[in-house]
Amino acid sequence: MRTLSDPRLAVTFEPFGEPVADSVARACMSDAGDRAARRIGGAVFWGLALLIVAGRIFVYDVPLVSQVASYATQLVAMR
Repeated sequence: MRTLSDPRLAVTFEPFGEPVADSVARACMSDAGDRAARRIGGAVFWGLALLIVAGRIFVYDVPLVSQVASYATQLVAMR
């Protein structure tokens, strides 16, 4: 059984698996403003992406939909 005696001695690794110096790891963890900006940017990006997709769905003219709408109009007109 392995136990870590001192949690401050834990090694931090970069995405490619290389160990990162402790001073660099601490500097990156303290950038809360950068994290908030990244979250806001991601939210704006995905919001715009969903808006564009919804707009394309709304504007897209599907023949089946127009045909069903014409049948519905005819049924309403018959009543």
